[in-house]
Amino acid sequence: IVCACACTYFYCCEDRDYYLGSTFATQHKHKHKHKHKHKHKHRRSPSTELNLNRAFFTTMIMIIGIIRVAAALLLTPLTQRHLQPFAHARTDAENEVKLILQRIEEDTLKLRDEVENAYTQRCSIETLSQCSRGSFNGCSSVFPNQQCMAADELVVEACGGGGGNGCNALWDKTTSIVSIPSALAQGKDDNPTDPELIETACYTLLAEDYMRTKYENDEIFWDSYNVQPSWTYFGAHNGLFRKLPGTVDEECGNYDPRLRPWFVAASSGPKDVVLVLDVSGSMSDYGRMDLAKEAAITVIKTLTISDRVAVIAFSDYAYQVHSDSGTDLLVRATNENKNLLIDSIQKLTDGGATNFHAGFQQAFDALERTIEQEYTSGCNVAILFMTDGVRTAGPETDEVLSLINDSTQRLATLYNRDTKIFTFSLGAQADRLATKEIACSTNGIWTPVGDFDGDLVGAMASYYKLFALGLGDDTEFTAWVEPYEFFWTKKMGTTNSAPVFDRSVDPPLFLGVVASDVHMDAFEQVLGENAQSSTMLQRFIRLSTAQCPKIDLSDCQLEGLRYLAGGEEATCGMCNSTDYPGIIPTECPFKPDLPKNLWQNTDVEGVKYEDRACCEIGSNVPSEMCGIPDEIDTTEIDTSTNSIGLVLGITIPVLFVICCCGWLFCKHKKVSPPTDVPKEVVGTNALPVASVSSAIPANNAQVTYGGVTAVMPPSASAPPMNPAFHVRT
Repeated sequence: IVCACACTYFYCCEDRDYYLGSTFATQHKHKHKHKHKHKHKHRRSPSTELNLNRAFFTTMIMIIGIIRVAAALLLTPLTQRHLQPFAHARTDAENEVKLILQRIEEDTLKLRDEVENAYTQRCSIETLSQCSRGSFNGCSSVFPNQQCMAADELVVEACGGGGGNGCNALWDKTTSIVSIPSALAQGKDDNPTDPELIETACYTLLAEDYMRTKYENDEIFWDSYNVQPSWTYFGAHNGLFRKLPGTVDEECGNYDPRLRPWFVAASSGPKDVVLVLDVSGSMSDYGRMDLAKEAAITVIKTLTISDRVAVIAFSDYAYQVHSDSGTDLLVRATNENKNLLIDSIQKLTDGGATNFHAGFQQAFDALERTIEQEYTSGCNVAILFMTDGVRTAGPETDEVLSLINDSTQRLATLYNRDTKIFTFSLGAQADRLATKEIACSTNGIWTPVGDFDGDLVGAMASYYKLFALGLGDDTEFTAWVEPYEFFWTKKMGTTNSAPVFDRSVDPPLFLGVVASDVHMDAFEQVLGENAQSSTMLQRFIRLSTAQCPKIDLSDCQLEGLRYLAGGEEATCGMCNSTDYPGIIPTECPFKPDLPKNLWQNTDVEGVKYEDRACCEIGSNVPSEMCGIPDEIDTTEIDTSTNSIGLVLGITIPVLFVICCCGWLFCKHKKVSPPTDVPKEVVGTNALPVASVSSAIPANNAQVTYGGVTAVMPPSASAPPMNPAFHVRT
């Protein structure tokens, strides 16, 4: 760095042109050796002076380089001895993080065991009787032991938390709450009417004691890291959600656990997913294009960093919808890539014919390129084909089926990849024959999706339910997701999750997913890494890609999954059974005994969030003094914005002027005349040389030296400003 600065100064600021430019004056000076002989006897020529300077700096660079190499050789053993404590400290930190992660995974598996044990008691009279009016609704219930969150526990911005007004939101550390998507809660007081949903609410209530004890233990454990414990919860395959501590739902009926990455990660494991979307002209009918976009986005949101994903759009031809700079491979499903893909899907437009063959060909090409370059998840492959079902261009359906079967066989033979085809007919008016035929002929699953399907998540769930069957025999599997910002705390955190099964049947019946949240503060403290760093991300990628589900289904099991996806209409006639053990839950024999009302109370039903949740710290009831006002004074915001703009508008031009002045100063220094040139030179043809201190003639002024009249040229000016440069205000 020192050498670079020295050379820069020599060549730029001192300027070699100064030495070269003084040659003319020096030549005249040497003609008067009789006057200056004693002064110039040993003076070097300018070119010699320049070469000596260059030689000096080159020699210095070589000497410093030799010293640098010698120092490196001599100091390396000493440096290693000094770095050993740091290496040991790093190893200790990694080991501590490993122990933290191991503890979290063990707790998650214990919670899974509690829920699985509770499921075996779901039909008992005692369980059903305790369930009646035994749960609390996150939107309509007042909690028994609610209290206002302390400022160091959580900060709820919707209640003005963190704003210095002494407000926050209510919660209950001893009570779990239940949330159900509004499309599934059609009974009185938002009660579910589906018997299986009611059973799920009842048996998960039995796990509340363990969830409460776990939270109490977590408070003690995380206190040593000055970190608040977070939530423990269960998301059922049917959409029901139970969590502890209990909090007031801000958006009622909108939360569906099956949409969350932690749910799909634990239920399906790592996978390569290719979505093939029909964007032909017929998709404009009946809003099918919007339905296709919504369905594709629903799937993408569920993917995690252990997955790879690509989106293919097709009409007359097929093309890949890119998430970044034109890659033709599957990309890792990071939050960034998912957001880019979702944005690209939203911009798709319809038009043209419908070429099934082109869509599938592009999908298999992308898969094979990805696998060859080892950018794959290394696990199972799912192709999700979405169309209105009418093929109008390209090869016939028989050739499409041949392409699919040949390509899946090729992936299995060359790369040991198990590929499953999932077809979806979008819209009530969609043609269903072709898409169902494709699924039945390729060992796939076909699902009809209605125009206004209230449970779109359930309709798109067939692919992860199939993969879940491959995890039923593994009792140690857990999944991690990419660190993300928690909704409540606005802090970075991650989630560890595990699938829950009824293991009394074969294959084990998938029930849902348990999960535990954890803030990233502890990891950041121990490792000294940012939660969003690439190193931290790679750590969770390694944790999330450790195991692939092994899928080995019988014909009847596959038929059971088809039945779940679309009822009897979706089956392919491969099995005479209608029970489908291990696929469809067995109903409790006492349907009349199921409770009609799950909620302990509905005292705040229909009340807006601020009036249900916002409270003064230290109290246990809502407060009218808290919450963000509906109307915000925009004058203050505008004034603040204008002030920032004014500051930027002044600061940036001033900095620009200072930079220009510095540049001009350096340029002036370059062209400054030498200070050792004599004031006058005698000679017959010599022109007198003006003193350095003499005034410089004005631009275009006429001056006379030795009888010769000359016109001074205009002075150099700064280059024009770049017209493409705009000061941002």
